[in-house]
Amino acid sequence: MKSKSVAVYVITIVLAVLFILAGYHVFKGFPIDSEAGMTVYRAKVISVDGFREELDFDRNIVKTVAFTAEIREGAEKGTAVSCTQEVGGSYAAPEKEVSGGDSIFVYYDEYTQPEEWRFAGYNRISALVVLCAAFLAAIVLIGRAKGVSTVLSLTFTCLAIFLVYIPSILNGMNVYLSTIMAGAYIIVISLILINGPGPKTLCAVFGNIGGVLVAALLASFMNKILHMTGFFISEEMMFLFFLQSGQTLNLAGIAWGGMVLGSLGAIMDVAMSIASSMHELSEHMSEKSFSKMFGSGMNIGRDAIGTMTTTLILAYIGSSLALVLLLMVQSGNIHFLFSMEMIAVEIVQAVTGSMGILFAVPLTAFFSAYVYCKRK
Repeated sequence: MKSKSVAVYVITIVLAVLFILAGYHVFKGFPIDSEAGMTVYRAKVISVDGFREELDFDRNIVKTVAFTAEIREGAEKGTAVSCTQEVGGSYAAPEKEVSGGDSIFVYYDEYTQPEEWRFAGYNRISALVVLCAAFLAAIVLIGRAKGVSTVLSLTFTCLAIFLVYIPSILNGMNVYLSTIMAGAYIIVISLILINGPGPKTLCAVFGNIGGVLVAALLASFMNKILHMTGFFISEEMMFLFFLQSGQTLNLAGIAWGGMVLGSLGAIMDVAMSIASSMHELSEHMSEKSFSKMFGSGMNIGRDAIGTMTTTLILAYIGSSLALVLLLMVQSGNIHFLFSMEMIAVEIVQAVTGSMGILFAVPLTAFFSAYVYCKRK
């Protein structure tokens, strides 16, 4: 790697870190408090002490498991407490009964008589960490130097979203401005770290920003046309609405931000593929011309359009498979079903993301042809 490229690489990392630190410092401590929250603690099951069975209101058998657990954090750390876990009842898929050695979460229920410690859920962090570590190791093993850059890019992207973007929304910052800032940061930092500075990265950044801008404007327009409120999209949106906060959360804006960020990765992939192909064409084409290079870029892009658009649509269908199944078995008015906000937003999200991919192709091809022909 040339010294100039190394300098740009280091500067990019420094700026990425400064953005995250500054954003976290500004937006930490958001004024949100949910009355529905409960304090949970990590614990380990020491022994299972017994169980009892009884009928609930719907005549379903509820099994209450009594066990002893050791608290692993907080003021009660190291204390052995008696806990209960309810299994069965009206739950279609009840959780597994606890057994000795299980790593779990517990909470103190003050609303029962008598007050008691209760099972809150299984601690799945360790398995998730192992899975993510294996994923990152595979990236480095297969990608080598570029794999390390990919891991850095992923790290900065996740930190920017969880330490800056989300806290900024909860602090009442304009969600549209916040999404634009986060999207621009992710595009520029990711492409520079993965591909280094140069005309190829410049072309990919231009095409990516253009495609995301098209998707963002179209999503905003459709939100207004379809009278989206954001409230009826999902249960999570309803919970956000009832959060106790000094700021009013813009639910429609949050839905828009999800659409933009959801399409960003696919558009980045297409823009980078075309820019990389155009770079190779430029290196091996004996007689360069704008029309030739632009035509070649469009041909390459047309091949990418079919697969990436299908990938994006399938990703959205897969993420909302339960909703699709519910839609298919409904026997009501099909026009009303598709007009429901929770379904309409999925359609808008898939279509606007695909439109971003479509427009990223000619924008990247056009700009790449201009840059590489000008370099002649």
